Amino acid sequence: MPSDFINNRGFIKNLTVYGLSHAVIDASCAAVIFSLLSSKSITDEYFIQLVVMYNVIAFGPQTLFGLLVDKYRCPKLSAISGSIITASAIVVAFLSPLYAIILAGIGNALFHVGGGTISLNITKNKAAAPGIFVAPGALGLLIGTLYGKSESFTAWPLLIIIAILCALMYYTKSPEINYKTDEKINTDYFESIILLLLMTIVARSVIGSVIALPWKSDIFLLVILTSGIVLGKAFGGIIGDKYGWQKAGVISLLISAPLLAFGAAVPDAAILGIFLFNFTMPITLVAISNTLPGRPGFSFGLTTLALIIGVLPTYAGAGSFLSQSPSVFAIIISSAVVLYYALFLYSKKINE
Repeated sequence: MPSDFINNRGFIKNLTVYGLSHAVIDASCAAVIFSLLSSKSITDEYFIQLVVMYNVIAFGPQTLFGLLVDKYRCPKLSAISGSIITASAIVVAFLSPLYAIILAGIGNALFHVGGGTISLNITKNKAAAPGIFVAPGALGLLIGTLYGKSESFTAWPLLIIIAILCALMYYTKSPEINYKTDEKINTDYFESIILLLLMTIVARSVIGSVIALPWKSDIFLLVILTSGIVLGKAFGGIIGDKYGWQKAGVISLLISAPLLAFGAAVPDAAILGIFLFNFTMPITLVAISNTLPGRPGFSFGLTTLALIIGVLPTYAGAGSFLSQSPSVFAIIISSAVVLYYALFLYSKKINE
């Protein structure tokens, strides 16, 4: 991990505040969604429609929001505004499921773009900080889902925590953010690098939406699985920075392929596979951001747009085919090849 990340207290404070906020915002959105189902105020069919709507709203507009955040240079405002809007979704959940989902999606999108922009500039051009920022989201989703499903769900604990985190974000000095877009950019391989990296993210999203883990009903194993996702994203950036993105990303995908394709029914194999599979998340994010200097919000938004594209085949009914072992293996191996070539071109571009 870069020495400035360890020694600079401002960097550590930013990561702590925004990482915790990420967990809480994702937990709040999940709690809102699943509280609607547990309250039995809506049908199962309508619940599924609302979940799809939430995912589209939360992930789809982040590219546009990122452009606006970059233009007006307001990542902190975006993160805080998103948090406040998410808090309003918690209150509205008791009144209108539809409006609650819309507000939760918009709030989540704004927070992610703002917090993501800041994380991309904590360890400049490195994957460590963005990986650590994104990692707690999976834990937040688990906690929020369990809280929303419980009969003890109430709004005030989350509202108090969000208020405290908003204050901390406001008083935490942000790192210097690169918005210089007028510098001469080497356009060689530019489109190919972006396209190939986005293809890798789409493939990761496809696998995440179709992988069948029959043992997830065991709460203990579910917690271990979630921990694997969290640690995979965090260590993916750290290990990638230390040993090279191409080596860390490609090798982790190649090892995860047989574990997830043919060992999904075995908890130990699948959890190790999930841990390794998530190594590429911070690597692809930062590689895209570095290829688009001065546009951190837009770069972050591109990656989330790729995530929503990746779940479309499942929404279209192709999940049963894509979840088969040969399909899972082929998708992961293909994504490893694509990532290798993307990072090869990336290295060639930055070294010219």
